[in-house]
Amino acid sequence: MLQGKNPMPALSIAKTHGSRNDILVVDGAPDDHFAPGDLVRAIVKLCDRRRGLGSDGVYFVADNSDGTARAWFYNPDGSPALLCGNGMRCVGRILLDRHQAESTVVHTGPYSFTVRAAETTEHGVRQVSVELPAVNFTPDDPIVANVAWPFVDRLLPAFHSTRHVSALAVPNSHLISVIDAYEETELVETGQRVATSPDVFPIGANLSFVLPLSPTEVFIHTFERGAGLTPSCGSGIAASRAVLSRLGLAAPEQPVLVRNPGGIARSWLQPVGEEWQPILEGNATVVYRMQLDPAALLGDGPITFTGEADMAEINAFALLSNENLKSLQAAGVNPTVV
Repeated sequence: MLQGKNPMPALSIAKTHGSRNDILVVDGAPDDHFAPGDLVRAIVKLCDRRRGLGSDGVYFVADNSDGTARAWFYNPDGSPALLCGNGMRCVGRILLDRHQAESTVVHTGPYSFTVRAAETTEHGVRQVSVELPAVNFTPDDPIVANVAWPFVDRLLPAFHSTRHVSALAVPNSHLISVIDAYEETELVETGQRVATSPDVFPIGANLSFVLPLSPTEVFIHTFERGAGLTPSCGSGIAASRAVLSRLGLAAPEQPVLVRNPGGIARSWLQPVGEEWQPILEGNATVVYRMQLDPAALLGDGPITFTGEADMAEINAFALLSNENLKSLQAAGVNPTVV
């Protein structure tokens, strides 16, 4: 902590998830709570599933109290990222509840995200929709080296011997492969090849396998750079949805039901000029809320906190999740639920 300064205020934290993508949402900007030299250390301990609270990332949110907010996202290793689509759903949900609003705008980096309330499921699961940045099939930073752009539905031996792949930014870099049968070991092996081939994939990329189940329903599983298999990846859903339309497999404005190992979502594309802007709709579940002394994240001792779990939300999502897994099993898909 900074010497000679007043103690940093307590952290007000909500543990949330979008399709089991665990996100901690912290009230206030990062420098409201931590000196710059302490921030990474604090985030790593927060996200640690043994020593901390356990999560796939942290959003700090400064509420402007005028229907807008500014947010900063950090990966579990403390590195900043422009976007977490599932996490943005959770940030928006908290702001919508706080202001009893139907929509809110969240600014992060150069982007603005409009989050809207969506219909609650029959299980009692709260849902929101978020407008993500327009997809980009010709990104300034090439996701694949030494190829012509756009790079859509092509065979690339360094990626896979038989699977075609498309590359795009949302703005996170993504590789999307539409498949005819799902094998989890194949997804992992392909994702590891991408991660260990910087000469071909110079900035790294998340990899999603997309298995069509019907004209309006797909299964998506994502191998995230630096994380491996994930229950769900919001920007991966958006990128996959754009590739489906680029390949003529779904009309842009047709809502497509997406089944992930971690839950279900819907996604479609709205035209903005010559671009496609993805809409991602799905659960934004609050697991618990708590107060935490930030000093606890800078010491070596265990984290202690006061808080209360929201069992109604937890149980409602469990019903929805079990239903989703049964539907996948009936389709012959048995993914690992991370």
